[in-house]
Amino acid sequence: MKTADLLEFYNELIIKQDYFECHEIMEEAWKSKAERTKEDPEVFLILMAVGEYHYRRGNIAGAVKSYRKALSIFDRRPFALEKGGLEPSIISIMESRLADMHDVRFSPLEFPLTQNILMELNSTYLPGMPYESFLKWRRTRHVTDEFTVNKHRMRDRRQVESDREAALKKRKHQD
Repeated sequence: MKTADLLEFYNELIIKQDYFECHEIMEEAWKSKAERTKEDPEVFLILMAVGEYHYRRGNIAGAVKSYRKALSIFDRRPFALEKGGLEPSIISIMESRLADMHDVRFSPLEFPLTQNILMELNSTYLPGMPYESFLKWRRTRHVTDEFTVNKHRMRDRRQVESDREAALKKRKHQD
């Protein structure tokens, strides 16, 4: 994975807590690969973000499904989590979160990012904030605005609908 894609992804995941946008960013990175499968590390990251999106909105069934799918991908095709900017402890953290979802109210997960990614995230997106302050700040950050929490319902869908229509026309033309 490219560092630029990871930084953009983690900016949305950690700083903005826009889990919907995380999905979009990593899906684009995944689709830009020459060869890809649904068991790639990018898909793991997508599902992790989707799980958080659903959990925050109270869709526990959707969150559980996404987390289980992500963990299943990692079980079948383990990869070097550090290359994706994560410490290996993310797996046990996700397993604990999955076990507690039905009983514990959502609060943002403190994703165990590698120190290099954390430092780059800080210097790229919050350059005026000292690193130690950034580490403390991210522990208490909790975005709750309506648009971010319910983005899939509130976003402008004209481009999505236009893209779907164009893809449909292209498929019909190819047949």
